[in-house]
Amino acid sequence: MSTASIKVAAPKFGRAAEVRAASFNEADNSVEVIWTTGASVRRRDFRSGTYYNEILEVTPEAVRLDRLNAGAPLLDTHDDFSLSSVIGSVIPGSARVEGGKGYARVALSPAPGDADVVAKIRGGIIRNISVGYSIHKVIREAKEDGADEDWRVVDWEPLEISAVPVPADAGSQIRTVQDQETVVEIVTVDTPSTFTDRRARMEARQRAMATTAPVVHREEPSERVFRAVTSLVEGGKMNRNFEAAMLAGRAAAEGQTDAMTASLDGWNRAWDLPGDCRGAASAVAFMLVALAT
Repeated sequence: MSTASIKVAAPKFGRAAEVRAASFNEADNSVEVIWTTGASVRRRDFRSGTYYNEILEVTPEAVRLDRLNAGAPLLDTHDDFSLSSVIGSVIPGSARVEGGKGYARVALSPAPGDADVVAKIRGGIIRNISVGYSIHKVIREAKEDGADEDWRVVDWEPLEISAVPVPADAGSQIRTVQDQETVVEIVTVDTPSTFTDRRARMEARQRAMATTAPVVHREEPSERVFRAVTSLVEGGKMNRNFEAAMLAGRAAAEGQTDAMTASLDGWNRAWDLPGDCRGAASAVAFMLVALAT
């Protein structure tokens, strides 16, 4: 068996969660939420573009509850740039992990300006929430059959909970500004046969490259667009919310032949991002399909 460990900067991630409207307590104006069930979700590695299965370990040893139990905010659609977007907070000490699920009780805002949203949560009209979290350590497990790798998240930290109109796609990433990134330790575990097969493939490619003439790759217009966007992001000229929008737009364009359909899908995939980012995702999806057809 072979293992390797690297550390990389990573954004805040998100998953769909659940408001339990029937648990509303009139005395303290609060509701209970289930903020994770730990189910496996398919994600895309923002560094390489490859897909993997993210599996959250939901145990007291794996989940850092300090932020939630210190009164983490309940936000309006992950808007963590404005105090007016705070519509509640986790009751300190209420966050817990039981039976493979995460629970917390959230105190809703009594402010008149939040009354409409709070009333919809209390009445069960707004049922969907999404939890934003940072990952600190991942065990990356390769598969012998070439299927998507399993990434077991063995150290992670919920940061905030948001009420959202439409639950986020299970594989969505909620990007934030760069100074909110955390460093993730990624440990890669290969079984002996997987490691041997991978090395054999690498050596075969190297031999082929040494005996064949170089092939000039002519970039498609859509490839040039995405490469330009990636360059802006890596150069620090675009914040991580917009990088997430670019990835959502690219995903919406994959395999699509109708630019308008791709545009709408890009908007929906970026639903948890700020409005200007949703527009960017929609525009990128439209442009990539239009240039490729």
